[in-house]
Amino acid sequence: MNRICLVSLIFVLLTETNLLAAPQDDYSAGRKAYLAGDVVSAMTPLKRAADAGYAPAQSLYGYILDKAEYNEEAAQYFRRAAEQGDADGEYGLGLLYASGEGVARDPAAARAWLERAGNQDHGLAVVALSQAFLTGRLGFKTDPADTAGLGWVRKAGASDSIPALTYLAQGYRSGAFGALDPKAAERLEARIRELSPDNRQKNRKLK
Repeated sequence: MNRICLVSLIFVLLTETNLLAAPQDDYSAGRKAYLAGDVVSAMTPLKRAADAGYAPAQSLYGYILDKAEYNEEAAQYFRRAAEQGDADGEYGLGLLYASGEGVARDPAAARAWLERAGNQDHGLAVVALSQAFLTGRLGFKTDPADTAGLGWVRKAGASDSIPALTYLAQGYRSGAFGALDPKAAERLEARIRELSPDNRQKNRKLK
């Protein structure tokens, strides 16, 4: 390989590396500004990274737009992120389908996108699916025989969702999951007491 070809190859590689790094840098700068409470400064680098196709930026930019009630635009960015498999984008898009904001309300689509996020262990998506089961929304039945829904409740319980823990404790006490299991119920009830706001406030005072 002659010198000119080698220099050209190095230039191309460096250019491609810079193009790949730039959206990440913009995202980092935008996220830092957002976390510092400076939403105005966050918007420009986040939009630049989002429009360059960087999924995390699309999700965060979509989230900001959603909070500002620019729902249709938020849905577009959430979708672009979700279609790349970004869990935050899947979660955001799922919520919009559930509420009918920015898109036509579609419980089946909402559940599908939330489950994609939940299968990536997205905590908020898991809790949302658990709550949907507990309230009979998104096609779930409030029935322990609905194994898919109960699975999300168990997963939410493992992450200390009090409504999920309460449902599970009651189920073990009533035998809704099969045989009675008062010991399992007691363990869950003890955990609920630990997580209760009153107990946490008491512990803070003792410290």
